[in-house]
Amino acid sequence: MKIVCLVKQVPAVGAIEFDEETKTLKRECVPLELNAFDRYAVAHGAALRNAADGEVVAMTMGPPQAEEVLRECLSLGADRAVHLSDRAFAVADTLGTSRTLSLALRKEGADVVLCGRKTLDSETWQVPPEVAGFLDWPHLTNVLAIELEDGRLRVTRATDEGEEIYEVGPPVVLSVSLPPGDEAESRDGPIQVWQAADLVSDLAPNDKRFGQTGSPTRVLAVRDSRPERRGFQTESVEEAKRAIGELLAERAPEQSSWEKPGHIAERPGATYDCWSVVELAGGRPRRVSLELLARGRELAGKLGGRNVALLIGHDLDAAVSELAHHGAEVIHTAEDPALADYHPELWAAVLRRVLTEQRPHVVLIPATARGRDFGPRAAGELELGMTGDCVGVDIVKAGRLLQQKPAFGGNIVSVIMGSTTPQLATVRPRMYEPLEPRDDAEAEVRQLPLDRLPEPRARLVERSASDGGAELEEADVVVCAGPGVDRDEVETLAAQEGVAVGGSRGSAFPPGRQIGLLGRPVAPRVLVALEGPGDDEQLSGFVKAGVVVALAVDAGSPMLSAADVGLTGDWHETLPPLQEAVSKAMR
Repeated sequence: MKIVCLVKQVPAVGAIEFDEETKTLKRECVPLELNAFDRYAVAHGAALRNAADGEVVAMTMGPPQAEEVLRECLSLGADRAVHLSDRAFAVADTLGTSRTLSLALRKEGADVVLCGRKTLDSETWQVPPEVAGFLDWPHLTNVLAIELEDGRLRVTRATDEGEEIYEVGPPVVLSVSLPPGDEAESRDGPIQVWQAADLVSDLAPNDKRFGQTGSPTRVLAVRDSRPERRGFQTESVEEAKRAIGELLAERAPEQSSWEKPGHIAERPGATYDCWSVVELAGGRPRRVSLELLARGRELAGKLGGRNVALLIGHDLDAAVSELAHHGAEVIHTAEDPALADYHPELWAAVLRRVLTEQRPHVVLIPATARGRDFGPRAAGELELGMTGDCVGVDIVKAGRLLQQKPAFGGNIVSVIMGSTTPQLATVRPRMYEPLEPRDDAEAEVRQLPLDRLPEPRARLVERSASDGGAELEEADVVVCAGPGVDRDEVETLAAQEGVAVGGSRGSAFPPGRQIGLLGRPVAPRVLVALEGPGDDEQLSGFVKAGVVVALAVDAGSPMLSAADVGLTGDWHETLPPLQEAVSKAMR
């Protein structure tokens, strides 16, 4: 069995700085390292190689210095490495990168392709599904464990609601989020360098298959998005409550409006609809879907069109009614018993049909475990530009979608525009407020003809509900416990409607409930950090939180100075009155 691990060299966490004069990132003398999730992929590859008596090949696309991470991959157990290095590959977006990698994979050949869950520098989750789309292979994302049984793989993946187990045979693309238990022996194999001419026989100047010319999205500007935290510190609960109340009033979220704005063009020549893909939980639309509907109403007004919801699933009548009450003007239903449970191949197939047959102008997709999975897959299959994990979307006069994409945990934001249509973006939860529901609102409902859905190549064999952490993205208040904090104690003290509890890296909480650059990003109105480390990894997890409160016994804790309000004392005593004050302030 040949296993190819796709890896990337990224700046060390916390090493990137923003130059206010040039409005660019300072890249000189920045330490570089192997992307953490890619390190996990190599470790999984070595474990699978040992079980299958195969070979592990590490592959990266990057400048000459990227050879360093390939040597690290060899030390982690890879047998040999391939370095894709050519000026023709430079300034590629995710689609251009995925196309180049897929060409290299076809040349190399592979049974299993392993990738990290995301890149830590650009917050990119899209490449694994897009590579699979180019190759027309099945894929699974957010993988926790891989077992080999009779030549097939048994793959456990994390979802926002729990875990799923699939059985799939090679070839397959997998992105991993956790390391395996065992370490492999170091190897000292060769590193081959491949250029564009090694991948195609008809290379042309400015070849549209590679680099910037082969990339449909462009970065228009880069902005420093680090929040200015108040840094108020006190030992008084009353002073902390007062400060939190003032900040909540100052930073109240902007409410979405039912009133649609007029067409953004001075002399409109065409009108377009804005579509939003709806994700359900327990038969009801998730909050993030209602957020996108609210934002879609604004964008549809600027496009002169209608606000359209795409609802995928089975037994959708109740959800249809709720979407109409939350601002949808047209609801397209893709309904089939096979869609009752989520499956990446089926949902990607539905989205692909919508994109090719309906030709929507703009499509917004929730940046959830599902949306980051099937959305990029369809984009790769159709070679459409997509911006992932957006923290803001808007329409400019040409009818193009202006997208704000976070990098380095959200401390830096890139402003991006694409050249292909449909225009696709996944948008993070809690970037917008849902509309206040109107019981008298109605929508036109249209059923999409599905004909025959494809037979999935990855077979779902088990689904279990557990601490997936979805409520961390829905809650107004999130409590983040640091290492050493007793999980049962904090969950008991924080038990309150509208409050969700998770932990920083190294805490007692499972991976799906860990908040940080290596975990889950959250953006509640209030984030309460209990005895948090206050390091870059943790702080990157809640850059978009409205108000950050830190509770710590040690007055020298770095988290206290990194927060808006820092309260010194025993959190067992300070958390309950603060929660009560926050609850009152948000009513």
